[in-house]
Amino acid sequence: MWYRWEQGASILKSCKGYSLLDALIALSILTVLSSSVLPIYKHLYEERITILKRKHAVILLDDYWNDFVFNRALPPKEKIVEGVAFSILETPTELCVSYHEQKKNDNLICRSLPHEE
Repeated sequence: MWYRWEQGASILKSCKGYSLLDALIALSILTVLSSSVLPIYKHLYEERITILKRKHAVILLDDYWNDFVFNRALPPKEKIVEGVAFSILETPTELCVSYHEQKKNDNLICRSLPHEE
């Protein structure tokens, strides 16, 4: 029994730790991996912001459409939600919400108004 323990102890005594070369190789691998992941993370963050803006626009459009159709309440011309300016446009056939994206043109989301007979 003691013999096995002495074998394990002698293996640990011969282990001197990591060399500088081992640390530099690990650091270079970590650098390459992180440099390939950061652009993907940035793209995902931008897409998350885009989806959040579109979600707010759809919610605003739904709220103002319901108020306009059921209560005949006119929507405001502009609404600011979390720092984003949404423009509400009314035409005879539809109600639209417009907002601006940094890298893209203005986005326009519309919903048709019911026909009156």
